[in-house]
Amino acid sequence: MIQISQLTTEQLPHALMLAMQHKTTPTIDWKLCGNILEREKISLVFFGTHWVAMEINPLGNHTKATQKSVSALDAVIKCYIQIKLGDIIDLETNQ
Repeated sequence: MIQISQLTTEQLPHALMLAMQHKTTPTIDWKLCGNILEREKISLVFFGTHWVAMEINPLGNHTKATQKSVSALDAVIKCYIQIKLGDIIDLETNQ
C-alpha cells in the first residue's frame, strides 16, 4: 500500500492506468493532463516551490483532493488518481 502523495514519477503511469481503468499504460503529457484538468475541474497553482493541484467541492468551501509536486504534471496526475482511487492504493494487486 502506498499513499498517493508518495508515488514516484516512475510509478505514476501504472497508477494512472488503474485510475483510468485502462489495460495499457498511458503516456503522461500535457495533452492528457489538459484533458484531465478540464474534465475533472482540477485547479493548478504554483505555490512557493511546488505545484498544487486540487479538486474543490461544488460549494467551493473545501477541497476534495489535493496533491503537490515540483512538477505540474505529477501534481495533476496525483490529484486525479486520488479523486478516482482514494488516498492510498495497492500497486502490487492493482487495487
